[in-house]
Order: sequence, then structure tokens, then C-alpha cells
Amino acid sequence: MRFFSYENLASSKWDSEIINLLSQIHEHKGKQEVFLTRKPAVLDKLVKIAKIKSVEDSNK
Repeated sequence: MRFFSYENLASSKWDSEIINLLSQIHEHKGKQEVFLTRKPAVLDKLVKIAKIKSVEDSNK
């Protein structure tokens, strides 16, 4: 198993593009949780469709 040292992160400088991407990821994570609680039937249907398409593409 790999070991990751977080000590180097404190001294790293982050450019604005990386910070912007991180904030967008965080924002979309919150939206996903709301979608999961309010529309689980739609999500279940999308998962079924994705599984079917994946199997179809794998068998080509």
C-alpha cells in the first residue's frame, strides 16, 4: 500500500485554477446529496439505463 505524506501540502502553493476546481467539486457534491434525497426514483432509473448501456457496449 502507498503512503501519502500530508506534511508537504502545508508548504505547497495552490494556484487560483486549482482552488476554483476544488470549490466547484464541493458545490456539486452538495447538489448530488439533495438530488439523492428528493428524486431517488429518477436516479435508480438512470443507474439501470447506465448498466444496460455498459453491458451492451461491452458485448460489442
